[in-house]
Order: sequence, then structure tokens, then C-alpha cells
Amino acid sequence: MRFKTLPLQLSATIFFALSGLLITVNSPATAQEIYPVAEKGGLHGAYVVPIEDFNRVDVQLIVLSGAYDDPAPSGTAHLTEHLAAFSADATILKEVRERDLNASTFNAATVYTNSGSPEELETLLRLSRAVLDTPVLPDDFAKSEIDIVARETFLRERQYPGRWLTRMALQNLYGTPRGRANNTVADLPNLNLKAAFQFHKDHYVPANVTVIVSGKIDHQLASDLVTKIFGDTDTSTPPGKPWLDHKPDPDLRHVQHIKTNRLARDTLQFAKFVDFENHQDSFDLQGAFFVATDILNTRLQNALHFQDVRFLSVDLNWYFAKNADLEMTLNVELMPGFSLGEAHRNLRTTLKLLLRDPITTEEIKRARQKEVVQAQDARRMPSSTHWFLQNLAADGYPPFSPSIYIDIINATTDQEVLDFVNKVMEPSATATVLAKKVD
Repeated sequence: MRFKTLPLQLSATIFFALSGLLITVNSPATAQEIYPVAEKGGLHGAYVVPIEDFNRVDVQLIVLSGAYDDPAPSGTAHLTEHLAAFSADATILKEVRERDLNASTFNAATVYTNSGSPEELETLLRLSRAVLDTPVLPDDFAKSEIDIVARETFLRERQYPGRWLTRMALQNLYGTPRGRANNTVADLPNLNLKAAFQFHKDHYVPANVTVIVSGKIDHQLASDLVTKIFGDTDTSTPPGKPWLDHKPDPDLRHVQHIKTNRLARDTLQFAKFVDFENHQDSFDLQGAFFVATDILNTRLQNALHFQDVRFLSVDLNWYFAKNADLEMTLNVELMPGFSLGEAHRNLRTTLKLLLRDPITTEEIKRARQKEVVQAQDARRMPSSTHWFLQNLAADGYPPFSPSIYIDIINATTDQEVLDFVNKVMEPSATATVLAKKVD
């Protein structure tokens, strides 16, 4: 799943036997070994990643549910994140706002990160474990979090109005306001604690949770502490993912015209869905995904921004779901005098002709090298290493370190990349929003 700018999803052109085995890489000294925790109770997964380079320790607790799993009202997963994080602090630290929290709700996962010195590992694990307990907070405090979630949401909407257009395009693509498309802003007045507590009950179950401990730690000591703190978690049934069943009509070519004062300039929002119907999951396609999308990003940026300078900005995002459903969204702002109709025609022509010139071996080599360099850089920064670990695990796969990612990118064949690119650019379901700015 590429839900940020870094390539942080499980890549697998090589299969690793993971159950009970050490995942290791014969790479430079900075390579990270990943140790699965055998006695993990009812957790979906638990892993220890010793990293000698950083004099710190981090515990990431990943709930394998996020905004795409929202019931009505949208925003419930975000509100639940607030309640669970503050309740954990109140339970373990005896102070509801003892520290700044590091928790985030993404589309398909919610991630809680507790960080500190290596000596604090047991406390960090207990803080993470408390996230799974039913939130206990003073009534007034819990209700106040509804207003805070609303303010955070409104702030993001003002800062990034393209989020709204993306939701609109996805609603048109999937034909539903729930799941991948949602009513985040419209639903804010309906946020309530009852729905949040029910979401916690349904989704914060051990079978829907992965724990990753990383940093300057002894792997056996860390594994023993994970067992001590999470080993008594009960076996449970993970919640379903109904949004994964939302597949648009492959012949859909939806176009919507709107006028709005929410945008700085005329904007075209595009969404495309590709069903890799011959694959039950995305496991064996991830290496090709990252190299191929880098090539497509470069070609689209060149065509829409550097060659036709009337496209003021180009923002591309890809999401590759666990069931091998691929979603591409593209947001372009237009220079004055460039009509939305002409921009739409130019985009359609660009997509149709994007592979007119065959992809070269040099293009693939360059894209592969960019992915490798990004991973090498990530090994030098704790926050970037966390991204690799958590995004790999956010779909329920075992985490891969940057070192392992490099090996897999290098093992992906040119033909696998070409096959992936050709599949993505085949005609498939699309939805377009042409947004005219008005005063």
C-alpha cells in the first residue's frame, strides 16, 4: 500500500518462509534482522527489529483497520484513535495528557507509536497494550475529543482541499459514500462516543493487531517482554473488510462538473481502478508495483507538467490493496485560460499515448535505483525506518526492513515491471471531477 510518498509496502518477488523463522539480510552493516515473536497470544503478528544505529526504542501497535472501515458516521475510526490513545496514557501514566501522543489514522490502518530509551521498553509495551483495553476516560474529556477531531478534520480540509475532490471522485468510482469513499466533513456533526466505543470493540481485537518493537534492544529480551505483556491476549476473529468488495463496473467512465469556491483555481480530479483479477492478493506483485508506478509517475509528470505547462501542478497517488485492487488518483490544477474541457481531453490523450514509446531498460534501471536509494536513506532515519516497518505490516503482512526491500526491488525482473505497467494502462473504470473555481 503506497499511502505516503515513500515506497513502504510489502514487496515480494521472493517468498520468505516467515513462521517462527528469522528474517535476515546479508547486506551492509546497517541491515536489520526481523524476529517473529513465537508466543504472541492472540495477536495477528508480533516482531522484534534490533537496530543498533539508533539509541532509542519504538513500539508500534498497528490496528489493521482505519478510515476505510468507518461505519456511519465517517470519522469514527479517527475519534476512536483519540480515545484509545488518551485512555492508555491515563491507565499507565495516571495522567490523561501526560505527553504528546504519536497516533495516526490512515485509510486501512491505525498506528500507535510509543518511543523512549531502551530502558523504558516495558513501559512502552504496557502503553501499547492498554490501547486494546476499552477506553476509560472522564465523560467531559471524552466528549471534548469529538470537537478536537472536528477541528483537526476542518484544518486538513482547508490545507488540502484536494482531499474533498478525491473523495468525490472515489464516491463516483465505487458508487458508495462508505468504504473507500466517505463523507468525512458532512458526517462530523454526527460523531458520537457510542459509535467510537463500538468501533473499538469490533476492530481493536488481538487478531486485528500487529506489534513491532524496534531499536537498540536485545531481540530475546524484547521478545520475552512482548510475550509477558501480550501473551495473555485472547484468540479472536478479525473484523471483515466489506470495502474490499467494492469493485466498479469496468466500463464506467463517469464525469462530473461542479462549481465551487473552495479551490484556489480550476482543478481536475481523476480516479482509475484496476482489478488484478488473476491474483487473490498483492503479495507477489509488490516489487513490480513500486518500480512500475515510479515509471508511470515520471512519464505523467513529464507529459502533464513539464511539457504542457498549462498544468500548474500534478499530484499522483497510488493505493494497492491487499486483494490486488489498484487505485490511482490524480489531481491537477490549471493555469488561467486553460479550460477544464480541454484539460480533460489532454489528460485522456496523454493516458492513451503514455506507452506509445516503449518503456526502455534504462527507464526501469533508473526507477529501480531510485527505490533503492530511498530505502538506503531510510535506514539512516528512525522515522523513515518506522514507515517501512508499519506500512509493510498495515495490510497484515510481516514487516520488511529497508534492507530486505532493497533485495526484493533488485530481484524484480524487467518483464514483471512491463507486465504490471501494461495492466495498469489497460482501459478500466474511471471517474473524473471537473471543478470550476467561482468567487
